[in-house]
Amino acid sequence: MRDFRINCFITGAIMLVLGGFAFSRPVEALVTVGFFMGLGLIASGINYFSAFYFFGLKRFILLGLLDFVAGLYMAFQPGAAALVIPFVVGLWLVSVGFSRVGMSLWLGGARVRGWWLMLLHGVVLVVLGGVMFMSPLNVSLSVMFMMIMAGTLAVMGVLTILEGCIMCRQ
Repeated sequence: MRDFRINCFITGAIMLVLGGFAFSRPVEALVTVGFFMGLGLIASGINYFSAFYFFGLKRFILLGLLDFVAGLYMAFQPGAAALVIPFVVGLWLVSVGFSRVGMSLWLGGARVRGWWLMLLHGVVLVVLGGVMFMSPLNVSLSVMFMMIMAGTLAVMGVLTILEGCIMCRQ
């Protein structure tokens, strides 16, 4: 449990730092996210190409090409990528939130102390992700997206640290 607590502290601290960066420089944070999403898509495209090369899976050629081209565009036009970032991040937050809700309910059944913090964390992620997911174009056209993301990161950081403190209390 000590390792879990340390992991929660480190993860929470990183989220707080990233949230602070996004609050202080929202435009730069949005462009940076677009650039790194582009690099991720380039890597994904290369991975699909390797699946074709090593395993002969022809259906991955189109996926690889789509990912690679979209990645190049996003990496070299990160401002344009900002239009899809709120949608993708919102979907990710909702997914992670539901996962945390499910895990918290399992922990509650196992009578783990502080399980309700993970439940709260999951609900917050679902709500904030839903805000981004429901209106991605409206949010991405303003700096408001990064403010929501910064707040989400800060809340995630605090709740993760609290989870480590309460769930691992001896």
